[in-house]
Amino acid sequence: MAKTRKRVKKNKQQKSAVSPVLIAGVAVGAVLVVIGLILLGNRSPEESAPVEISQFPAMGDVNAPVTIVEYSDYACPHCRDFNLDKVNQLETEFVDTGQVRYVSHPFHLGTPDRALAVEAAWCAADQERYFEYQTALFENFGNPLVEPYLNRLAATIELDQDAFAQCLSNRTHRADVEQARQAAARQGVDSTPTFFINNRRVEGNQPYEVFRDIIEQELASAQ
Repeated sequence: MAKTRKRVKKNKQQKSAVSPVLIAGVAVGAVLVVIGLILLGNRSPEESAPVEISQFPAMGDVNAPVTIVEYSDYACPHCRDFNLDKVNQLETEFVDTGQVRYVSHPFHLGTPDRALAVEAAWCAADQERYFEYQTALFENFGNPLVEPYLNRLAATIELDQDAFAQCLSNRTHRADVEQARQAAARQGVDSTPTFFINNRRVEGNQPYEVFRDIIEQELASAQ
């Protein structure tokens, strides 16, 4: 009996000797995880993967000193208001004069109907009518974003309807839309409308003067 008790005591000592090592290992692992999360959270925008915007629909001089990238959603009322109320003024004052290149980053906030509408706009881009189609979507805001409606809308801006319908039914741009959504996420875009004026971020449908002032500041710094 004495030997048995001694053996049990020895086993307990071994377990107690191993336990601190395990605890220390877990603690070190937890510290490394926390440090990793802190480093990721502190990454500057310059360290993020750059978003390639050259493939997105755009208007204006490719060498313009100021670039505006717009992220908007076709079911977003604030995006509708911005596009119908301010884009024409920006185009007249800054795009047509060669000072601004305006890029539309096709984007949606995650529902299938919104994604389909972006695909439709990209199909219109294949016929070089992206902005006209986008305007038509916003002018008819509130209609269900389903394939028959999107096809009918193409007719209102005189697209080649057969080519458009085939593009949409084949989901030609599904991968493009998803890649654009992921690119927006990498930029931290999670609400619409969001804009980048050069590297300056502007959120929401701000008064026109806000956009004009930032553009003029960027133009002055580019001289």
